[in-house]
Amino acid sequence: MSKSRSIIRLLSVIYASGVLLLFCTVELYLLHDQRQTSALLLAILALFLTCFLMTFISVIFRNIAMRLRSINSFLRHYAEGDLSPNELVPIFSGNPIDELGELAGLLNQASSVVRQFTRELRREKSKLETILDKADDGFLVVNHEGNVTLANPMALKLLATDLSQVIGKSVIEATFNYDLSELVQRVMRTNIPGSLQIQLVAREPMYANVYVAPIQPSGAMVVMHDITEAKRVDAIRRDFVANVSHELRTPLASIRAMAETIVLRGKTQPQIAEEFGKRIISEVDRLTAVSDDLLDLAKIETGHRTLHAEDFYLMEVVQSVLHTLAPKLEQKALEFRFEISDGLKVYGDQDAIHQIMTNLIDNAIKYNRPGGQIVISANESKEWITISVSDSGIGIPQEDLSRIFERFYRVDKARSRESGGTGLGLSIVKHLVEMHGGKVSVKSELGKGSVFTFTIPTMLTDS
Repeated sequence: MSKSRSIIRLLSVIYASGVLLLFCTVELYLLHDQRQTSALLLAILALFLTCFLMTFISVIFRNIAMRLRSINSFLRHYAEGDLSPNELVPIFSGNPIDELGELAGLLNQASSVVRQFTRELRREKSKLETILDKADDGFLVVNHEGNVTLANPMALKLLATDLSQVIGKSVIEATFNYDLSELVQRVMRTNIPGSLQIQLVAREPMYANVYVAPIQPSGAMVVMHDITEAKRVDAIRRDFVANVSHELRTPLASIRAMAETIVLRGKTQPQIAEEFGKRIISEVDRLTAVSDDLLDLAKIETGHRTLHAEDFYLMEVVQSVLHTLAPKLEQKALEFRFEISDGLKVYGDQDAIHQIMTNLIDNAIKYNRPGGQIVISANESKEWITISVSDSGIGIPQEDLSRIFERFYRVDKARSRESGGTGLGLSIVKHLVEMHGGKVSVKSELGKGSVFTFTIPTMLTDS
């Protein structure tokens, strides 16, 4: 800009000099001095030609300076990391053989290509971030120094930590797992993928299958698949098989022993044959009950049992259950109290609710003390009907409350078998309540009794 101003000042001086010479020429012409007049005219002509050339050159230099400033501004954006400058380099018209104009056009094309690639990269980055954020597996990226550079939300959940405790840390610092750290180092050293199963340090025991793959030129990708639930289900399955075997083996062994006794001594001691015959019938009834409960539970868990919803009065179902269990109530001389409105209607599967109430009330009788009390209550809100069965029985230890709804789990195994329990009733209750969309819970204090509560949605139809 300063050079352009200097040229303009120089041209102004030249023009002023030309004007002065022109006046001098006019004076000499008036004085009829032709020789000096011709010389001055030639000087003026040369001066004006020089001025024209200087003006032309000035315009050219100014045009070049504008282009260079524009190109300089454009390239400065790129040097500062801005790959998509807002202002493109203008393409000037003029001489077809215009190297700066061609350069400007090439920069415009390069800018357009860069912006297109940038948009595509941003879209791909957004897709990758979405995939990593929504993935069910945990992902860690480890650089050549063995430090974590990326961790998705599931990885942080599995590790029970936050991003600040993982990024920039070594694998052993981020995961607290020596075996995983050794596997990552081996994969990075040999460029051969590897896998293993690990237990993660978290609030509760968590397990994961880990796959580690090398990333070129150096680094590794760690994929962690949560198998905690699969481990839990596998443990339940093993326990279930062991429990079923035990539940069947015990009465079958008893039946065999009593049958052998009858064969050996039945003819000479008829009273033993009669007594053992009754006990065999009792054991068979118990096996039948276990078999029936197993079939019910299998139908529920495999989805073969469907709900047939209808309107019915809750009080009628409770009275039907009590009529069936009346001999057990009388045997223990238990006091029974209702806190249920006669007009309370439930919309659900009546057979399922009958089975739920039968199991809960039967347990309240079995584990109650003679002369004790059972209270059945029901409350209705806008969205839920809450039903409770409380007893004044032996209660449940706190350490057993979390497992009380598991299959075959018994607090007092000996007493449960004596009372004819199968260990499946509460598990069936839990599944049937959840099929209705509700929840079941228990509160208990050892030696003071228990309260089992379940909810079902309020879906009453018009009477």
